[in-house]
Amino acid sequence: MHTMKKLLGLLVFFALVLAGCATAEPPPPPERVVEQVEVEITRVIEKEGETVIEQVIVTVTPQPVVEPDQISIWNPCGSGSVADWAYDPVLAAIEQATNTDIEMIDGEWGTDQINQYIASGELPDIIGVMGPEVMPVMTQWIGDGVLAAYEGDVAAAAPNVLEEYDVNPTLVEMEVDGKAYFQPIGWGDGLYPNMGLIHVRKDLLDKYGMEPPDTFEDYFDFLQTCKDAGDGNGVVAGLGGGVGPVLSPFAGAYDLPMRDFVKVGDHFEYYAVQPGILDALLLFREMETRGLIAPESWEGVDPLEAYETGEYCSQINNGGGHTGRIQNAMALIDESMQNWLLPAPTAGAGSRGYTQEPMFWGTSQLGNMEGNNPVAAARVINYLISDEGYKLTSVGIEGRDYEVVDGEIVLLEQRTKDGFPPESGNTQSHPLASCIVSWQPEEWQDWALLYGHEQAWKDWFAQMWENQGMYQIPTYGSLMVTPTWGEFLGTSNDLMNIAFVEVVKADSEEDAAARFQQFVDEWMAAGGAEAQTEMSDALVQLYAE
Repeated sequence: MHTMKKLLGLLVFFALVLAGCATAEPPPPPERVVEQVEVEITRVIEKEGETVIEQVIVTVTPQPVVEPDQISIWNPCGSGSVADWAYDPVLAAIEQATNTDIEMIDGEWGTDQINQYIASGELPDIIGVMGPEVMPVMTQWIGDGVLAAYEGDVAAAAPNVLEEYDVNPTLVEMEVDGKAYFQPIGWGDGLYPNMGLIHVRKDLLDKYGMEPPDTFEDYFDFLQTCKDAGDGNGVVAGLGGGVGPVLSPFAGAYDLPMRDFVKVGDHFEYYAVQPGILDALLLFREMETRGLIAPESWEGVDPLEAYETGEYCSQINNGGGHTGRIQNAMALIDESMQNWLLPAPTAGAGSRGYTQEPMFWGTSQLGNMEGNNPVAAARVINYLISDEGYKLTSVGIEGRDYEVVDGEIVLLEQRTKDGFPPESGNTQSHPLASCIVSWQPEEWQDWALLYGHEQAWKDWFAQMWENQGMYQIPTYGSLMVTPTWGEFLGTSNDLMNIAFVEVVKADSEEDAAARFQQFVDEWMAAGGAEAQTEMSDALVQLYAE
Protein backbone atom coordinates (compact mmCIF):
# COMPACT_ATOMS: atom_id res chain seq x y z
CA MET A 1 0.00 0.00 0.00
CA HIS A 2 2.98 2.28 0.50
CA THR A 3 4.69 1.40 -2.80
CA MET A 4 2.13 3.25 -4.96
CA LYS A 5 2.17 6.24 -2.65
CA LYS A 6 5.96 6.45 -2.76
CA LEU A 7 5.87 6.28 -6.59
CA LEU A 8 3.28 9.08 -6.76
CA GLY A 9 5.33 11.11 -4.34
CA LEU A 10 8.41 10.81 -6.55
CA LEU A 11 6.42 11.85 -9.63
CA VAL A 12 5.13 14.93 -7.82
CA PHE A 13 8.64 15.75 -6.65
CA PHE A 14 10.12 15.61 -10.12
CA ALA A 15 7.23 17.67 -11.51
CA LEU A 16 7.99 20.38 -9.00
CA VAL A 17 11.68 20.32 -9.88
CA LEU A 18 10.94 20.63 -13.59
CA ALA A 19 8.52 23.48 -12.99
CA GLY A 20 11.24 25.36 -11.12
CA CYS A 21 10.29 26.56 -7.68
CA ALA A 22 10.71 30.33 -7.21
CA THR A 23 11.26 30.01 -3.48
CA ALA A 24 12.67 27.42 -1.09
CA GLU A 25 9.63 27.86 1.12
CA PRO A 26 6.77 25.52 0.22
CA PRO A 27 3.47 27.22 -0.57
CA PRO A 28 0.90 27.19 2.22
CA PRO A 29 -1.64 24.38 1.98
CA PRO A 30 -4.94 25.43 0.47
CA GLU A 31 -7.68 26.19 2.93
CA ARG A 32 -10.31 23.53 3.22
CA VAL A 33 -13.64 25.08 2.24
CA VAL A 34 -16.73 23.18 3.26
CA GLU A 35 -19.90 24.49 1.66
CA GLN A 36 -23.44 23.63 2.52
CA VAL A 37 -25.29 21.78 -0.21
CA GLU A 38 -28.92 21.01 -0.91
CA VAL A 39 -29.85 17.32 -1.08
CA GLU A 40 -33.14 15.88 -2.29
CA ILE A 41 -34.39 13.04 -0.08
CA THR A 42 -37.28 10.75 -0.98
CA ARG A 43 -39.21 9.31 1.92
CA VAL A 44 -42.33 7.21 2.39
CA ILE A 45 -44.80 8.35 5.07
CA GLU A 46 -48.27 7.48 6.29
CA LYS A 47 -50.75 10.40 5.93
CA GLU A 48 -54.42 10.02 6.82
CA GLY A 49 -54.25 6.24 6.42
CA GLU A 50 -52.61 6.39 3.01
CA THR A 51 -49.03 5.79 1.93
CA VAL A 52 -47.60 8.98 0.46
CA ILE A 53 -44.24 9.46 -1.22
CA GLU A 54 -42.69 12.83 -0.40
CA GLN A 55 -39.62 14.53 -1.76
CA VAL A 56 -37.92 16.88 0.71
CA ILE A 57 -35.11 19.34 0.05
CA VAL A 58 -32.69 19.60 3.01
CA THR A 59 -29.50 21.58 3.50
CA VAL A 60 -26.54 19.59 4.85
CA THR A 61 -22.90 20.22 5.60
CA PRO A 62 -20.76 17.31 4.35
CA GLN A 63 -18.20 15.94 6.79
CA PRO A 64 -14.65 16.67 5.60
CA VAL A 65 -12.67 13.59 4.63
CA VAL A 66 -10.03 12.82 7.28
CA GLU A 67 -6.80 11.58 5.80
CA PRO A 68 -5.67 8.22 7.26
CA ASP A 69 -2.87 8.24 9.83
CA GLN A 70 0.38 6.66 8.68
CA ILE A 71 1.72 4.06 11.13
CA SER A 72 4.15 1.15 11.01
CA ILE A 73 4.00 -2.25 12.72
CA TRP A 74 7.21 -4.16 13.47
CA ASN A 75 6.45 -7.88 13.65
CA PRO A 76 9.25 -10.37 14.44
CA CYS A 77 7.04 -13.29 13.38
CA GLY A 78 7.18 -12.25 9.73
CA SER A 79 4.57 -12.23 6.98
CA GLY A 80 3.73 -15.92 7.09
CA SER A 81 1.49 -16.87 4.19
CA VAL A 82 0.87 -13.25 3.09
CA ALA A 83 2.70 -12.79 -0.21
CA ASP A 84 2.33 -9.00 -0.40
CA TRP A 85 0.89 -6.82 2.35
CA ALA A 86 -0.10 -4.21 -0.26
CA TYR A 87 -2.78 -6.60 -1.51
CA ASP A 88 -3.84 -8.23 1.74
CA PRO A 89 -7.60 -7.78 2.28
CA VAL A 90 -7.43 -8.40 6.04
CA LEU A 91 -4.89 -5.62 6.54
CA ALA A 92 -7.02 -3.40 4.27
CA ALA A 93 -10.05 -4.09 6.47
CA ILE A 94 -8.07 -3.12 9.58
CA GLU A 95 -6.93 0.10 7.90
CA GLN A 96 -10.50 0.95 6.94
CA ALA A 97 -11.80 0.25 10.44
CA THR A 98 -9.11 2.41 12.09
CA ASN A 99 -8.59 5.09 9.41
CA THR A 100 -4.91 4.26 9.13
CA ASP A 101 -2.40 3.44 6.43
CA ILE A 102 -0.23 0.64 7.83
CA GLU A 103 3.28 -0.32 6.83
CA MET A 104 4.21 -3.86 7.90
CA ILE A 105 7.86 -4.44 8.83
CA ASP A 106 9.24 -7.97 9.12
CA GLY A 107 11.46 -7.82 12.18
CA GLU A 108 14.08 -9.96 13.89
CA TRP A 109 13.57 -11.51 17.33
CA GLY A 110 15.16 -9.70 20.25
CA THR A 111 16.05 -6.13 21.13
CA ASP A 112 19.01 -5.48 18.79
CA GLN A 113 16.95 -4.24 15.86
CA ILE A 114 14.80 -2.02 18.07
CA ASN A 115 17.91 -0.52 19.65
CA GLN A 116 19.12 0.27 16.12
CA TYR A 117 15.81 1.99 15.36
CA ILE A 118 16.11 4.02 18.57
CA ALA A 119 19.66 5.06 17.68
CA SER A 120 18.47 6.18 14.24
CA GLY A 121 15.64 8.23 15.72
CA GLU A 122 12.99 6.38 13.70
CA LEU A 123 11.07 3.83 15.74
CA PRO A 124 8.09 1.77 14.49
CA ASP A 125 4.76 2.91 15.91
CA ILE A 126 3.85 -0.58 17.11
CA ILE A 127 6.57 -2.92 18.36
CA GLY A 128 5.42 -6.53 18.21
CA VAL A 129 6.14 -9.28 20.70
CA MET A 130 8.92 -8.80 23.20
CA GLY A 131 9.40 -11.61 25.72
CA PRO A 132 9.49 -11.22 29.51
CA GLU A 133 13.24 -11.87 29.53
CA VAL A 134 13.85 -8.41 28.03
CA MET A 135 11.65 -6.54 30.50
CA PRO A 136 14.69 -4.84 32.11
CA VAL A 137 15.68 -3.49 28.68
CA MET A 138 12.15 -2.24 28.00
CA THR A 139 12.09 -0.58 31.42
CA GLN A 140 15.18 1.33 30.31
CA TRP A 141 13.39 2.32 27.08
CA ILE A 142 10.59 3.72 29.21
CA GLY A 143 13.10 5.68 31.26
CA ASP A 144 14.51 7.08 28.01
CA GLY A 145 11.04 8.17 26.91
CA VAL A 146 10.91 6.06 23.73
CA LEU A 147 7.80 4.06 24.69
CA ALA A 148 4.35 5.61 25.15
CA ALA A 149 2.16 4.99 28.18
CA TYR A 150 -1.54 4.26 27.90
CA GLU A 151 -2.59 7.60 29.36
CA GLY A 152 -4.36 10.70 28.11
CA ASP A 153 -5.30 10.56 24.43
CA VAL A 154 -3.49 7.23 24.02
CA ALA A 155 -5.63 5.67 26.76
CA ALA A 156 -8.77 7.20 25.26
CA ALA A 157 -7.92 5.52 21.94
CA ALA A 158 -7.46 2.09 23.57
CA PRO A 159 -10.17 1.35 26.15
CA ASN A 160 -9.87 -2.38 25.35
CA VAL A 161 -6.27 -2.38 26.57
CA LEU A 162 -7.23 -0.74 29.86
CA GLU A 163 -10.04 -3.27 30.23
CA GLU A 164 -7.44 -6.07 30.03
CA TYR A 165 -5.77 -4.56 33.11
CA ASP A 166 -9.13 -4.45 34.88
CA VAL A 167 -9.97 -8.07 34.03
CA ASN A 168 -6.54 -9.40 35.03
CA PRO A 169 -5.32 -7.60 38.18
CA THR A 170 -1.98 -9.46 37.93
CA LEU A 171 -1.05 -7.12 35.06
CA VAL A 172 -0.45 -4.40 37.64
CA GLU A 173 2.92 -6.14 38.16
CA MET A 174 3.92 -4.86 34.69
CA GLU A 175 3.11 -1.22 35.37
CA VAL A 176 5.99 1.23 35.60
CA ASP A 177 5.48 4.09 38.04
CA GLY A 178 1.79 3.25 38.11
CA LYS A 179 1.39 3.49 34.32
CA ALA A 180 0.55 0.82 31.74
CA TYR A 181 3.03 0.62 28.87
CA PHE A 182 2.51 -2.96 27.72
CA GLN A 183 -0.30 -4.74 25.92
CA PRO A 184 -0.19 -8.45 26.85
CA ILE A 185 0.04 -10.79 23.86
CA GLY A 186 -2.12 -13.62 25.06
CA TRP A 187 -4.77 -16.21 24.43
CA GLY A 188 -7.04 -15.58 27.41
CA ASP A 189 -7.69 -13.56 30.56
CA GLY A 190 -6.51 -14.19 34.08
CA LEU A 191 -4.37 -17.11 35.28
CA TYR A 192 -4.46 -20.78 34.27
CA PRO A 193 -1.94 -23.65 34.10
CA ASN A 194 -0.25 -23.96 30.73
CA MET A 195 3.23 -25.56 30.88
CA GLY A 196 4.52 -28.76 32.44
CA LEU A 197 1.30 -30.76 32.01
CA ILE A 198 1.25 -34.57 31.91
CA HIS A 199 -0.19 -36.22 28.78
CA VAL A 200 -0.61 -40.00 28.53
CA ARG A 201 -1.74 -42.47 25.89
CA LYS A 202 -5.33 -43.28 26.87
CA ASP A 203 -5.51 -46.08 24.30
CA LEU A 204 -2.61 -47.81 26.08
CA LEU A 205 -4.25 -47.35 29.49
CA ASP A 206 -7.34 -49.08 28.08
CA LYS A 207 -5.17 -51.84 26.65
CA TYR A 208 -3.64 -52.54 30.08
CA GLY A 209 -6.97 -52.20 31.90
CA MET A 210 -5.67 -49.19 33.85
CA GLU A 211 -7.48 -46.02 34.85
CA PRO A 212 -5.91 -42.61 34.17
CA PRO A 213 -3.28 -42.19 36.93
CA ASP A 214 -4.38 -40.18 39.96
CA THR A 215 -1.14 -40.50 41.93
CA PHE A 216 2.51 -40.34 40.92
CA GLU A 217 2.85 -43.98 41.92
CA ASP A 218 0.06 -44.82 39.45
CA TYR A 219 1.79 -42.71 36.79
CA PHE A 220 5.16 -44.39 37.28
CA ASP A 221 3.49 -47.82 37.17
CA PHE A 222 1.86 -46.94 33.83
CA LEU A 223 5.18 -45.80 32.37
CA GLN A 224 6.85 -49.02 33.54
CA THR A 225 4.05 -51.18 32.13
CA CYS A 226 4.19 -49.35 28.81
CA LYS A 227 7.97 -49.75 28.54
CA ASP A 228 7.87 -53.43 29.54
CA ALA A 229 5.20 -54.11 26.90
CA GLY A 230 7.35 -52.47 24.23
CA ASP A 231 4.61 -49.93 23.46
CA GLY A 232 6.68 -46.81 24.10
CA ASN A 233 9.92 -45.38 25.40
CA GLY A 234 8.67 -43.93 28.67
CA VAL A 235 7.97 -40.21 29.03
CA VAL A 236 9.43 -37.59 26.71
CA ALA A 237 9.96 -34.02 27.92
CA GLY A 238 11.93 -30.94 26.96
CA LEU A 239 14.88 -31.19 29.34
CA GLY A 240 17.64 -29.97 27.04
CA GLY A 241 17.88 -26.63 28.84
CA GLY A 242 17.20 -27.97 32.33
CA VAL A 243 14.25 -29.27 34.31
CA GLY A 244 12.36 -25.97 33.93
CA PRO A 245 8.56 -26.03 33.56
CA VAL A 246 8.54 -29.85 33.52
CA LEU A 247 8.77 -29.61 37.31
CA SER A 248 5.26 -28.12 37.57
CA PRO A 249 3.25 -31.18 38.71
CA PHE A 250 6.08 -32.43 40.94
CA ALA A 251 6.39 -29.06 42.70
CA GLY A 252 2.61 -28.85 42.94
CA ALA A 253 2.61 -32.12 44.89
CA TYR A 254 4.40 -30.15 47.63
CA ASP A 255 2.25 -27.01 47.32
CA LEU A 256 4.85 -25.08 45.33
CA PRO A 257 4.92 -23.54 41.84
CA MET A 258 7.65 -24.16 39.27
CA ARG A 259 8.38 -20.45 38.81
CA ASP A 260 8.44 -17.01 40.43
CA PHE A 261 7.71 -16.24 44.09
CA VAL A 262 5.69 -17.79 46.91
CA LYS A 263 4.16 -16.14 49.97
CA VAL A 264 5.95 -17.15 53.16
CA GLY A 265 4.37 -15.58 56.22
CA ASP A 266 4.35 -11.81 55.74
CA HIS A 267 6.86 -11.74 52.87
CA PHE A 268 7.73 -13.44 49.58
CA GLU A 269 10.56 -15.84 48.65
CA TYR A 270 11.81 -17.34 45.40
CA TYR A 271 10.29 -20.74 44.69
CA ALA A 272 13.56 -22.49 43.75
CA VAL A 273 15.16 -22.15 47.19
CA GLN A 274 12.21 -23.57 49.11
CA PRO A 275 12.85 -26.90 50.94
CA GLY A 276 9.85 -28.46 49.19
CA ILE A 277 11.57 -28.07 45.83
CA LEU A 278 14.09 -30.69 46.95
CA ASP A 279 11.16 -33.07 47.56
CA ALA A 280 9.83 -32.26 44.09
CA LEU A 281 13.23 -32.92 42.51
CA LEU A 282 13.59 -36.20 44.38
CA LEU A 283 10.17 -37.28 43.10
CA PHE A 284 11.25 -36.37 39.58
CA ARG A 285 14.56 -38.16 40.19
CA GLU A 286 12.66 -41.39 40.82
CA MET A 287 11.57 -41.40 37.17
CA GLU A 288 15.19 -40.93 36.11
CA THR A 289 16.61 -43.67 38.36
CA ARG A 290 13.94 -46.13 37.16
CA GLY A 291 14.76 -45.39 33.53
CA LEU A 292 11.31 -44.00 32.78
CA ILE A 293 12.53 -40.77 31.14
CA ALA A 294 13.42 -41.14 27.45
CA PRO A 295 17.18 -40.35 27.22
CA GLU A 296 16.63 -38.09 24.20
CA SER A 297 14.65 -35.76 26.47
CA TRP A 298 17.98 -34.48 27.79
CA GLU A 299 19.29 -33.94 24.28
CA GLY A 300 16.90 -31.24 23.11
CA VAL A 301 14.27 -33.34 21.34
CA ASP A 302 10.96 -31.57 20.64
CA PRO A 303 8.61 -33.49 22.99
CA LEU A 304 5.51 -32.38 21.10
CA GLU A 305 6.61 -33.77 17.76
CA ALA A 306 8.14 -36.85 19.37
CA TYR A 307 5.00 -37.76 21.33
CA GLU A 308 2.75 -37.36 18.31
CA THR A 309 4.59 -40.21 16.56
CA GLY A 310 3.24 -42.74 19.07
CA GLU A 311 6.73 -43.83 20.10
CA TYR A 312 6.32 -42.68 23.71
CA CYS A 313 3.92 -43.56 26.53
CA SER A 314 3.62 -40.01 27.82
CA GLN A 315 4.87 -36.46 27.47
CA ILE A 316 5.15 -33.48 29.82
CA ASN A 317 4.48 -30.30 27.88
CA ASN A 318 1.97 -27.52 27.22
CA GLY A 319 -1.80 -27.87 27.16
CA GLY A 320 -4.66 -25.76 25.80
CA GLY A 321 -4.88 -25.82 22.04
CA HIS A 322 -1.79 -28.04 21.90
CA THR A 323 -3.84 -30.84 23.41
CA GLY A 324 -6.27 -30.87 20.49
CA ARG A 325 -3.54 -30.44 17.90
CA ILE A 326 -1.69 -33.43 19.39
CA GLN A 327 -4.79 -35.55 18.95
CA ASN A 328 -5.26 -34.38 15.38
CA ALA A 329 -1.64 -35.20 14.56
CA MET A 330 -1.87 -38.63 16.20
CA ALA A 331 -5.02 -39.48 14.25
CA LEU A 332 -3.20 -38.83 10.98
CA ILE A 333 -0.69 -41.55 11.93
CA ASP A 334 -3.00 -44.00 13.69
CA GLU A 335 -6.65 -43.32 14.46
CA SER A 336 -6.54 -45.69 17.43
CA MET A 337 -4.13 -43.46 19.38
CA GLN A 338 -5.79 -41.25 21.96
CA ASN A 339 -4.19 -38.49 24.00
CA TRP A 340 -5.31 -37.79 27.57
CA LEU A 341 -4.24 -34.86 29.76
CA LEU A 342 -4.10 -35.83 33.42
CA PRO A 343 -5.25 -33.66 36.29
CA ALA A 344 -2.15 -32.95 38.39
CA PRO A 345 -1.34 -36.17 40.32
CA THR A 346 -0.80 -36.35 44.06
CA ALA A 347 2.22 -37.70 45.94
CA GLY A 348 0.28 -38.12 49.17
CA ALA A 349 1.69 -34.93 50.72
CA GLY A 350 -1.68 -33.18 50.90
CA SER A 351 -1.30 -31.01 47.84
CA ARG A 352 -1.50 -31.26 44.07
CA GLY A 353 -1.68 -28.87 41.14
CA TYR A 354 -0.12 -27.38 38.06
CA THR A 355 1.38 -23.89 38.35
CA GLN A 356 -0.90 -20.99 37.49
CA GLU A 357 0.47 -18.73 34.77
CA PRO A 358 -0.69 -15.54 33.07
CA MET A 359 -2.55 -16.44 29.88
CA PHE A 360 -0.15 -14.47 27.73
CA TRP A 361 3.48 -14.46 26.72
CA GLY A 362 5.25 -11.29 25.71
CA THR A 363 3.91 -7.82 25.11
CA SER A 364 3.48 -5.23 22.38
CA GLN A 365 4.60 -1.63 22.83
CA LEU A 366 3.92 1.82 21.33
CA GLY A 367 6.73 3.98 19.97
CA ASN A 368 6.97 7.47 21.45
CA MET A 369 9.78 9.12 19.50
CA GLU A 370 9.49 12.10 17.19
CA GLY A 371 7.57 10.95 14.14
CA ASN A 372 5.58 8.31 16.03
CA ASN A 373 1.80 8.52 16.32
CA PRO A 374 0.98 6.58 19.51
CA VAL A 375 -2.68 7.64 19.44
CA ALA A 376 -3.26 6.14 15.98
CA ALA A 377 -1.17 3.10 16.93
CA ALA A 378 -3.28 2.64 20.07
CA ARG A 379 -6.39 2.84 17.89
CA VAL A 380 -5.10 -0.08 15.81
CA ILE A 381 -4.20 -2.12 18.92
CA ASN A 382 -7.65 -1.39 20.35
CA TYR A 383 -9.34 -2.66 17.19
CA LEU A 384 -7.19 -5.78 16.93
CA ILE A 385 -8.16 -6.87 20.46
CA SER A 386 -11.85 -6.10 19.95
CA ASP A 387 -14.33 -8.90 19.23
CA GLU A 388 -14.56 -7.67 15.65
CA GLY A 389 -10.78 -7.57 15.24
CA TYR A 390 -10.23 -11.02 16.72
CA LYS A 391 -12.89 -12.50 14.47
CA LEU A 392 -11.42 -10.80 11.40
CA THR A 393 -7.91 -12.20 11.98
CA SER A 394 -9.27 -15.62 12.98
CA VAL A 395 -11.74 -16.37 10.18
CA GLY A 396 -11.59 -13.48 7.72
CA ILE A 397 -14.16 -11.32 5.95
CA GLU A 398 -17.77 -12.45 5.87
CA GLY A 399 -19.04 -13.15 2.37
CA ARG A 400 -15.49 -13.45 1.09
CA ASP A 401 -13.63 -15.86 3.39
CA TYR A 402 -16.61 -17.40 5.16
CA GLU A 403 -20.38 -17.40 5.28
CA VAL A 404 -22.84 -18.12 8.06
CA VAL A 405 -25.21 -21.02 7.45
CA ASP A 406 -27.83 -21.87 10.10
CA GLY A 407 -25.84 -19.88 12.63
CA GLU A 408 -22.59 -21.72 11.92
CA ILE A 409 -19.46 -20.36 10.22
CA VAL A 410 -18.62 -22.15 6.98
CA LEU A 411 -15.21 -21.43 5.48
CA LEU A 412 -14.90 -20.57 1.80
CA GLU A 413 -12.16 -21.41 -0.69
CA GLN A 414 -11.15 -17.75 -1.06
CA ARG A 415 -9.82 -17.80 2.51
CA THR A 416 -6.58 -19.56 1.57
CA LYS A 417 -5.95 -16.85 -1.02
CA ASP A 418 -6.40 -14.07 1.55
CA GLY A 419 -3.37 -14.81 3.72
CA PHE A 420 -4.82 -17.67 5.78
CA PRO A 421 -2.60 -20.79 5.78
CA PRO A 422 -4.16 -23.82 4.04
CA GLU A 423 -2.87 -26.36 6.57
CA SER A 424 -4.91 -28.08 9.28
CA GLY A 425 -8.09 -28.22 7.27
CA ASN A 426 -8.02 -24.51 6.42
CA THR A 427 -8.72 -23.38 9.98
CA GLN A 428 -5.47 -21.65 10.89
CA SER A 429 -5.53 -17.96 11.64
CA HIS A 430 -4.18 -15.02 9.65
CA PRO A 431 -0.59 -13.91 10.42
CA LEU A 432 -2.01 -10.73 11.99
CA ALA A 433 -3.61 -12.92 14.69
CA SER A 434 -0.22 -13.63 16.28
CA CYS A 435 2.73 -11.70 17.70
CA ILE A 436 1.11 -8.26 17.64
CA VAL A 437 -1.74 -8.37 20.16
CA SER A 438 -2.37 -12.08 20.78
CA TRP A 439 -1.50 -15.68 20.01
CA GLN A 440 -5.12 -15.92 18.85
CA PRO A 441 -7.74 -16.03 21.63
CA GLU A 442 -8.42 -19.48 23.04
CA GLU A 443 -12.06 -19.34 21.95
CA TRP A 444 -10.97 -19.01 18.32
CA GLN A 445 -8.19 -21.58 18.73
CA ASP A 446 -10.79 -23.96 20.09
CA TRP A 447 -13.20 -23.11 17.29
CA ALA A 448 -10.53 -23.99 14.74
CA LEU A 449 -9.76 -27.26 16.52
CA LEU A 450 -13.41 -28.26 16.80
CA TYR A 451 -14.34 -27.26 13.24
CA GLY A 452 -15.71 -30.33 11.48
CA HIS A 453 -15.40 -32.66 14.49
CA GLU A 454 -18.17 -34.82 15.93
CA GLN A 455 -19.71 -34.08 19.32
CA ALA A 456 -17.75 -36.88 21.02
CA TRP A 457 -14.47 -35.21 20.06
CA LYS A 458 -15.76 -31.86 21.34
CA ASP A 459 -16.75 -33.48 24.65
CA TRP A 460 -13.27 -35.02 24.97
CA PHE A 461 -11.62 -31.66 24.37
CA ALA A 462 -13.82 -29.97 27.01
CA GLN A 463 -12.78 -32.66 29.49
CA MET A 464 -9.10 -32.02 28.75
CA TRP A 465 -9.56 -28.32 29.50
CA GLU A 466 -11.24 -29.21 32.79
CA ASN A 467 -8.42 -31.61 33.71
CA GLN A 468 -5.81 -28.96 32.96
CA GLY A 469 -7.19 -26.54 35.54
CA MET A 470 -8.69 -28.97 38.06
CA TYR A 471 -5.87 -28.37 40.59
CA GLN A 472 -3.85 -25.15 40.54
CA ILE A 473 -0.91 -23.70 42.49
CA PRO A 474 -0.67 -19.88 42.74
CA THR A 475 2.49 -17.87 42.16
CA TYR A 476 3.49 -14.22 42.49
CA GLY A 477 5.78 -11.84 40.65
CA SER A 478 5.40 -13.45 37.24
CA LEU A 479 5.34 -10.04 35.56
CA MET A 480 7.45 -7.94 37.90
CA VAL A 481 11.17 -7.24 37.56
CA THR A 482 12.85 -4.92 40.08
CA PRO A 483 16.28 -3.48 39.18
CA THR A 484 18.42 -5.79 41.35
CA TRP A 485 16.31 -8.83 40.49
CA GLY A 486 16.59 -8.03 36.79
CA GLU A 487 20.38 -7.90 37.06
CA PHE A 488 20.54 -11.15 39.04
CA LEU A 489 18.03 -13.15 36.99
CA GLY A 490 20.56 -14.48 34.47
CA THR A 491 22.86 -15.71 37.24
CA SER A 492 19.90 -17.23 39.05
CA ASN A 493 18.79 -19.19 36.00
CA ASP A 494 22.32 -20.46 35.32
CA LEU A 495 22.83 -21.67 38.88
CA MET A 496 19.38 -23.22 39.06
CA ASN A 497 19.41 -25.03 35.70
CA ILE A 498 22.77 -26.68 36.39
CA ALA A 499 21.94 -27.62 39.98
CA PHE A 500 18.49 -29.07 39.28
CA VAL A 501 19.84 -31.41 36.59
CA GLU A 502 22.65 -32.52 38.89
CA VAL A 503 20.16 -33.17 41.72
CA VAL A 504 18.00 -35.32 39.43
CA LYS A 505 21.02 -37.26 38.14
CA ALA A 506 22.74 -37.63 41.54
CA ASP A 507 23.93 -41.11 42.55
CA SER A 508 21.92 -41.13 45.78
CA GLU A 509 19.29 -39.15 47.63
CA GLU A 510 21.96 -38.02 50.08
CA ASP A 511 24.08 -36.66 47.24
CA ALA A 512 21.00 -35.03 45.73
CA ALA A 513 20.13 -33.30 49.01
CA ALA A 514 23.71 -32.09 49.46
CA ARG A 515 23.78 -30.69 45.90
CA PHE A 516 20.50 -28.87 46.47
CA GLN A 517 21.78 -27.25 49.67
CA GLN A 518 24.96 -26.24 47.83
CA PHE A 519 22.79 -24.55 45.20
CA VAL A 520 20.79 -22.62 47.81
CA ASP A 521 23.98 -21.40 49.50
CA GLU A 522 25.59 -20.37 46.19
CA TRP A 523 22.38 -18.67 45.05
CA MET A 524 22.12 -16.60 48.21
CA ALA A 525 25.80 -15.65 48.17
CA ALA A 526 25.79 -14.70 44.47
CA GLY A 527 23.25 -11.94 45.05
CA GLY A 528 20.04 -13.91 45.46
CA ALA A 529 19.47 -12.84 49.06
CA GLU A 530 19.55 -9.14 48.18
CA ALA A 531 17.53 -9.54 44.96
CA GLN A 532 14.93 -11.70 46.71
CA THR A 533 14.49 -9.11 49.45
CA GLU A 534 14.01 -6.31 46.91
CA MET A 535 11.37 -8.33 45.04
CA SER A 536 9.67 -9.26 48.29
CA ASP A 537 9.44 -5.63 49.39
CA ALA A 538 7.94 -4.67 46.02
CA LEU A 539 5.41 -7.51 46.11
CA VAL A 540 4.42 -6.76 49.72
CA GLN A 541 3.78 -3.13 48.78
CA LEU A 542 1.92 -4.08 45.61
CA TYR A 543 -0.42 -6.61 47.18
CA ALA A 544 -1.00 -4.48 50.27
CA GLU A 545 -2.55 -1.75 48.11
